[in-house]
Amino acid sequence: MLNNLLKKTYLYFNKIKIVHSIPGRVRLSVPGLSLIPKEVKQYEKQVTELIHLLNGIESVDYSYLTEKILIKYNPNIIDDKLIVEWLNIIFKKTVEKENLVKDMSLKEVEAEFSTLYNKLKSELKTVIPKGKR
Repeated sequence: MLNNLLKKTYLYFNKIKIVHSIPGRVRLSVPGLSLIPKEVKQYEKQVTELIHLLNGIESVDYSYLTEKILIKYNPNIIDDKLIVEWLNIIFKKTVEKENLVKDMSLKEVEAEFSTLYNKLKSELKTVIPKGKR
C-alpha cells in the first residue's frame, strides 16, 4: 500500500506546473494533492522543512482542496524554476527510499519515521541546487 502511495505521490509531484508567478511568489498546481491521505498530511511540517532546505524559501502554504501550493521566496536568491526543480528532487528522492518501507505496515513506518526522515534530509542536503550567484 505505502509502496504504491510513494510512487503515485512522485508521479503527481512530477507534474507540478506554475500557475502564477511574480518575483518572490509562485503558485503551483500539484495534481493529486487532494488525494493525499490524512495519515500522510500529518507530516506536512516535515515536508515543509525539506522544502526549506533550499536557501531563499520563506514560506510554504498548501491548499489540498484546490491542489495548489503557494511558495514565497527571496527572488534575489532563487527563482520559480529552481523551486520546481527542487520539489521534483525531493519527491524523486522520496520515491527512491521506497525500498526501505515497502514491506512495512503504516504503523511500522510511523515508528521508524524519524530515522527515515533524517536519512532523506541528510541525502537531500547533498543535492541542493544552487541559487542565483
